[in-house]
Amino acid sequence: MARLLRYVIPGLVIQAVLVGGGYSTGRELVEFFLLSGPATALPAMALTAAYFSLGSMISFELARQYRAFDYRSFCRVYSGRFWVLFEWGYIAILILVLSVVSSAAGKLLSEMTGTGEFIDSIIFMAGVALIVFFGSNLIERIISIWSVIFYIVYGSLFLLVVHKFGPQLHAALQSTRLDYGRALSDSISYAGYNIAILPVLIFVARNFASRREALISGALAGPLILLPGFAFLLALSAFYPKILDAPLPVTVVLANLGNPVLTVLVRIVVLGAFLKTGVGLLHGLNERFAGSFTERGKVMPRGARPAIAIALMIIAVYLATSLGIVELIGRGYRYSSYFFLAVFVLPVATRGVWLILRPGMRPAAPDARAIVQD
Repeated sequence: MARLLRYVIPGLVIQAVLVGGGYSTGRELVEFFLLSGPATALPAMALTAAYFSLGSMISFELARQYRAFDYRSFCRVYSGRFWVLFEWGYIAILILVLSVVSSAAGKLLSEMTGTGEFIDSIIFMAGVALIVFFGSNLIERIISIWSVIFYIVYGSLFLLVVHKFGPQLHAALQSTRLDYGRALSDSISYAGYNIAILPVLIFVARNFASRREALISGALAGPLILLPGFAFLLALSAFYPKILDAPLPVTVVLANLGNPVLTVLVRIVVLGAFLKTGVGLLHGLNERFAGSFTERGKVMPRGARPAIAIALMIIAVYLATSLGIVELIGRGYRYSSYFFLAVFVLPVATRGVWLILRPGMRPAAPDARAIVQD
């Protein structure tokens, strides 16, 4: 059982953080996949899962060999002095994703409570800062458990849609043709910025004892991350094309199902997904700062963790209320995709693989520490 958890928890943690930035609401899936039609969207997502598995396998084994478990140390392994390019992009995408999450959380809480979206965004921000305060072990447990809950609730959503709207889903799949070129480009665009989460959450690789464990866990990560997204994409397809313009497509699905119990459960799970996305991304940044304190022989102050979280969330809430979720996802996510393809995907798939396979290169922990921190 312990070995099984070692294999699946990294994928569940990544899925838990990834799902809240637009995936859980359906807006991200519409923007990157369904705009090309359901027949093209499904193979595009399957390709994306394959990219995630390959990227996770390389990243987990590289981190294991060089004992680099925060994104600063990890990026230095494969890009040397140019690691800072990733950090600039990461801070920008962190604020962007937090803005998307804050906007969606504010809308959803407003629908549930009847209060203003701005106040609800502030409440959400306080919840994120509180969880960030406690550190890695609690965060991993919370987001892993919530991932299982997410699978159950969204699996139920998918089954109900297929049962009630099966003919509409079949008609939607038949109404569009498969465009292989769009499937390839959509999958690359979606993977480009999402796969950049791997360095941020690379702390999940710290318990691997062998290359075999790292590679198996990495191979499982792609399906674990995107299987619920694949099922949700099918559910959304049943309401194609009217769902394309919905800011929160999941609410369209729930309105058509007319199941009050499921509606409450989905909203709670989506809010949890938002929360764990914010927590996971901010924790990755905190781990980077904690590593800098360690290099100087100091310990990062406990209060610094929620302080950093609150400062960035304030900026995110401002952007969320100024721009809105559709604009944030439609423009910001696509532009960031090209950036991370250049500064993470390309170098880790080339120099990273070379470092893993280089004959005789099996650094001990002290040597690896020197390599990643020089």
